Amino acid sequence: MRQRNIFILLAIFLALGGYFFFFVAPGEPEEQPEPQVFVWDIDMEEIQHIKIELPREGKSQQFIYLREEGEDKFPWYFDDPQRSAVDSQRWGGGIPLILSGPGADRVISENTTQEKLAEFGLTQPQMVITLTLKTGRILKINIGDSTPDGKNYYVQAPGTTDVATVDFTWYQVLERLVTDPPYASLSDNQG
Repeated sequence: MRQRNIFILLAIFLALGGYFFFFVAPGEPEEQPEPQVFVWDIDMEEIQHIKIELPREGKSQQFIYLREEGEDKFPWYFDDPQRSAVDSQRWGGGIPLILSGPGADRVISENTTQEKLAEFGLTQPQMVITLTLKTGRILKINIGDSTPDGKNYYVQAPGTTDVATVDFTWYQVLERLVTDPPYASLSDNQG
């Protein structure tokens, strides 16, 4: 009988040990993702003026934020003499958001030489973005060539010679603002 009790206690001990091992004991620690690195980081609410140039194509567009006190109209306009309205559906909140600072896919180089900047297409950029903030601060961003696999573009961080890559879709959205400007239709202006 005593031997039987010992076997029962041993079985209970093994069952509890197995339960603890499989369900309670911590597994391997999960790898923590690296924090997102941004090429630049500003508050999207601070953007007052946007200029996007495609120097290789000789095209550009400019946009300005104009909101009157108590006014409920969409605040972004083309920076032209007529202050043409921007299509709020195409613009949404997304354009200022993506201009507030893209996440870097990868940081390629810090303190990059002029020779290397030229290799990335940044001495004769495909796109130049100039952001003017409400404080008067101006950020100038150069976007160079696409990476060999076509999935990213080289971007020079404003005010530095640091180079990172950003997703190709980020570039395409901004390029389209110039190649297919988001003018509001007449019905949008009347609403």
